[in-house]
Amino acid sequence: MIEKEYLAGRVASANDAQLVAIVYEGLIDSLNESIDNIKKGDIQRLGESINKCREILAELIATLSGDSEIAMNYKSLYMYVNELITKAHISMDTEKLYEAVKVVTPLHEGWSELGEKLFKESIENGKASQAVSGMTYGNGYLNEQFTGSGNKWEKG
Repeated sequence: MIEKEYLAGRVASANDAQLVAIVYEGLIDSLNESIDNIKKGDIQRLGESINKCREILAELIATLSGDSEIAMNYKSLYMYVNELITKAHISMDTEKLYEAVKVVTPLHEGWSELGEKLFKESIENGKASQAVSGMTYGNGYLNEQFTGSGNKWEKG
């Protein structure tokens, strides 16, 4: 439960680039879980972790817009990772999953660095609050929040 609360806090306070990095982090975690499941011979959990990888890849593909060269390159990478996952699942080959992790890790690192840079720039420009607390969630939106910049409660 603590892990879910921690993740919810990270998501609630993340900028767009940090959100993408969190998605990549989830993909890497699921790939590593799949590797562990192959090593343990746990076929049922392997299927679950592989499906989670595919769901994350599907979300990443769905976020691509247009047919720019960058979008097409990302789509090609995601399709390649999906192919590696499929081959690993069929042949119970951890090496294919290790290769998938090697493909995704630089993407995660790049988006993480961008997210940190954007966060620091927003702080320097006074466009982000340095303290956020008291957030409540209901009916699909944040109800209230306390921002350190104005020292008052505001509707979220």
